[in-house]
Amino acid sequence: MKKGSIFRVVTAGLAAVATLLPLSACGSAQKSAEKKDVIISAPTNATTALTINYNPFSSLALTGTNGGLYEGLFFCNSYGTKGLEPLLGTSYKMSQDAKSIQINLRKNVVWSDGQPFTADDVVYTFDLLSKNSALNTVGFHGRASKINENEVKLDFDQPQSANGFTFLTTVYIVPKHDWEKKKDPVSDTNEKAVGSGPLTVEGGNFSSMSYTLKRNKHYWDKGKPKIAGIRYIVYSNTQSQQDALLAGQLDWANLNIVNADQVLSSKPAIKQVNLPSSQVSLITCSNAELGCKGPITDPAVRKAIYYGIDRGQLNKLSFNNSYLKINGSLYPTEQYEKYFDKSVEDSPVPMKARADKAEQILKDAGYSKGSDGLYQKDGQPLSFEVAVTNGTSDWISAIDVANQQLKKIGIELKTKQVSSNEWGQGLRKGDYDLTIYGLWLPNATEAWNFYNQWFNGAKTAPKGQTAYPGYARYNNETVNKALETINSTTDSAVKKKAYSQIQKQVFEDMPYIPLLRQGGQVQTWTDKVNGYPTKDNLYANPQTWANPDLGIVIKNLNLK
Repeated sequence: MKKGSIFRVVTAGLAAVATLLPLSACGSAQKSAEKKDVIISAPTNATTALTINYNPFSSLALTGTNGGLYEGLFFCNSYGTKGLEPLLGTSYKMSQDAKSIQINLRKNVVWSDGQPFTADDVVYTFDLLSKNSALNTVGFHGRASKINENEVKLDFDQPQSANGFTFLTTVYIVPKHDWEKKKDPVSDTNEKAVGSGPLTVEGGNFSSMSYTLKRNKHYWDKGKPKIAGIRYIVYSNTQSQQDALLAGQLDWANLNIVNADQVLSSKPAIKQVNLPSSQVSLITCSNAELGCKGPITDPAVRKAIYYGIDRGQLNKLSFNNSYLKINGSLYPTEQYEKYFDKSVEDSPVPMKARADKAEQILKDAGYSKGSDGLYQKDGQPLSFEVAVTNGTSDWISAIDVANQQLKKIGIELKTKQVSSNEWGQGLRKGDYDLTIYGLWLPNATEAWNFYNQWFNGAKTAPKGQTAYPGYARYNNETVNKALETINSTTDSAVKKKAYSQIQKQVFEDMPYIPLLRQGGQVQTWTDKVNGYPTKDNLYANPQTWANPDLGIVIKNLNLK
């Protein structure tokens, strides 16, 4: 799965297999290898036995595809202030009315098969999105045209003052000479991927438990990457990952380690950085008009759950106090303070539960307690299954703790552990009452991209149909129009008013029930490789699942 999904690395029943993986290409076994042959190891985002898929437009693409094999035109570091950094593009100019963007392309770039990269590839890629809605997750509605071999132009019928930057940074450019041969670019798994990124499938390998991507010898950024490649490995749960990390069998991980300072004290070569990450929430199937059923479609029930949770206790018991405060409107303040409306209720969310308020909301909405202690209406008790992938110990614990808290106010959460394939399918199809998930932040210049990704009605679909990533089936015209306004203006005052409308409406409707903001703890071995992002130099998101950041990290690693 792609785009930084905070997909947890969990594959039930695979622990024994994972520990039997040969170590010759990773960890301590590398210490005797020549520097030029260093292959680092990291956990894959896949949570079941692997299926090959290097399609950069697929939500099932393997870790390393986007950013590693394929690149966009520019890179936007959501933790930085540099603006857009050149990749396949070197410069751009947006028109004053935000209805066109002119882009200069990098010269003398070749694909991993040695064929030249040209403006035709860029035009072909954007045309591919226009012709295939299933590939067009960024909402590109425009026309790409070639000015010359090293210059292209994007034209839009409507202004794209915010989303235009999305097109520049999260559309992964593919080679026309390779992709025009594919019968179905939507379902093609692209096993013999030809890309422009620092990694390539050439010389690598793939199995159901691991795969290796190698250094792209044709990469345009000469001399990079210095490492020979990266090996992605399936682990059964977070504990097996931690054991592998401490044993030197895993070079790069992002783990919520209990008593991390003490655990890592005997391993001085392991460095750790902590940063605000995805916004962990309970995702609801919220919209009855799109086929969702039961009491969870009632905003009063969602609000009662929200108020009934003691986040301080939850953080302590399930997350080792490593998670951070979150806003009731889910506005990511660490990155995008400019348009944040502090007057919106619960900015940030109080860490204590407000049980009296939760119960009053239910009573006002016509719910009453049954003999079992649960609130109910029309014969339907407030008892919900919460889908979670097997082995995600912290998230499973969080559901259990939240259930104990909510039982006090007459709401029951029942943990439903499923395989990652079943969970992912249910998430996309809406086959759940609730599930727990981290809402990732796209690499963007402002918060519009986050809200557009999760709350735009155009990003969702009726229950039973695939939604990506509007998993909550949310569709509110006030939010949709405010998103449209932000994208169509460069006036800061107009933008700020629209952002306030979004924050207030999102808080009122709450299709995603905010829990806490995840603390992204990242651990890296620095005995043979350094150059990972640090607290003082967050040149990219260092979490192993983050893309396209992982490609930026890989090409900035140095051999010791």
